[in-house]
Amino acid sequence: MGKVENCSAVIFNGDGTWERKDNFLVPKAPEGGAVLAVEAVGLCHSDVAQLNGQKHVPGEVSPTVPGHEIVGRVHALDSHAELGVEVGDRVAVNIVVPTEPSELNPFGFSCYGYSFSLDNAEGLWGGYGEYMSILPGTQLEPLTNDLPAEELTIFEPLSNVIAWTSRIRWHEKMKVVIQGPGHMGLTFAAMAKEMGTEKLIVTGTSEDKHRLSIAEKIGADFIVDVSNEDPIATISELTNGIMADLVVDLSSAPQVPGLCLDLVRYGGDVIWAGLKDRQAVPVVTDTAVMRGITIHGGAGGTNKSLKKAVEILNTKNFPTSLLLGEVFRMDEIDDAMAVLNRTSKDDAVRAVLSHNHK
Repeated sequence: MGKVENCSAVIFNGDGTWERKDNFLVPKAPEGGAVLAVEAVGLCHSDVAQLNGQKHVPGEVSPTVPGHEIVGRVHALDSHAELGVEVGDRVAVNIVVPTEPSELNPFGFSCYGYSFSLDNAEGLWGGYGEYMSILPGTQLEPLTNDLPAEELTIFEPLSNVIAWTSRIRWHEKMKVVIQGPGHMGLTFAAMAKEMGTEKLIVTGTSEDKHRLSIAEKIGADFIVDVSNEDPIATISELTNGIMADLVVDLSSAPQVPGLCLDLVRYGGDVIWAGLKDRQAVPVVTDTAVMRGITIHGGAGGTNKSLKKAVEILNTKNFPTSLLLGEVFRMDEIDDAMAVLNRTSKDDAVRAVLSHNHK
């Protein structure tokens, strides 16, 4: 790769503002580490929370270079690096990396795009930068060259879904309800279809017309507009009164966690994974007790689930093009945030930031 002296990155200040800086020095590989030329990074609603200073990841700091759904090519390797990759390889980055505990971050791990200050080395530790530093111990998984990097950023949501579904007692007659057709909900829908779900139901509101149409293209057997239909009555009808085996909350609506308990069958499973910006939610816990429901918290992925996600994407059979959404440049962050905030005139299932390296 050609020699580059300077590069650009977007900084989140943690107060609702962002700025672009064009005079970052391209990083030097940390001892035992690497430098990545970032091709693309997927954005999600947690980026909006981060922009506004909400701390939801251990050790999170502001200001910082954000971005955690990172696809790039290895630009440089330290001579002592043992990362299992070569210069030029396209890779997916596990954002969680083991680090020494410190007073500011006592957790024993850090997260790219969240936990690194601008004063740490060259300050480039997230996917909103054209280049970023990679520490030793980082999981890097080789990705296919046959799909656009922008599409491959779905690896991170897919890794999360694989980790969540690994806890579920899956069977061939599975009836699944996914509430919230955002990029996580639609990724879950695509994976559920791949796992052989017998009846896949995706719910949304009247504002989700475009996203629900994508759910149908992915393979949802039924879509439910909860603005115009009673979801409990509809799911009961679709399941002959038994209700669903698995109900997933990937919505930002505060009433959805409680609704999950009404939509799942006796002895069924619920996954709560939709962030509610720390607001209290109404839940009748007696319903979970009386129905013997198992509730799972949907956090991040694991090393194993990331590897599995990359294996699936490398087959080129996953519907990555349907899940791409809109692609933005570095000077279009406000437009990307408008898509994430649902304030844009045009809806999209995802937003992706693309870096065009020469």
